[in-house]
Amino acid sequence: MPQIDEHLKWCLKDPKRLVKTKSDLDLAQKHLTKSEYNYGIVRNLEKSKAYDWAFNVGFYAIYHCFLAILAKYGYRSRNQACTVTILLTLIKEKKLDLDKDLVSQFDTLDVEKSVSNPTVRENREISTYGVETSINLQQLKKLKELILEVQRETIRIL
Repeated sequence: MPQIDEHLKWCLKDPKRLVKTKSDLDLAQKHLTKSEYNYGIVRNLEKSKAYDWAFNVGFYAIYHCFLAILAKYGYRSRNQACTVTILLTLIKEKKLDLDKDLVSQFDTLDVEKSVSNPTVRENREISTYGVETSINLQQLKKLKELILEVQRETIRIL
């Protein structure tokens, strides 16, 4: 965990990465609403067979849930790695009741783990920067299930 502690210090050094603020439940709800909107877009893109873009939007559906949780806990993040770091820190400190595995499926700071089991972030990067327009539909199905699970947890936390 020292790696996370050091990364958190780095994140908080620059307001363009992570800022400690007061709790903002209104902003949290707006992030949740954006997540729900993005999930609808995922479903529409899937119907259109634009699977790569569906995966991209799905990534942001989850990310907005994480930003909602951070807003409740008094943080604003503009850096995905810093978002993951503060979530894991809050979980470690038992301030946030959220399954660490949900965060780890989205992204992980553990390079060894991500090599054997790609995260949502890594799969999104492949679909965004790669040249293929199709993706494994099982991955998209898993992503949609993860989105709904993270949204349910976010609603519970808020």
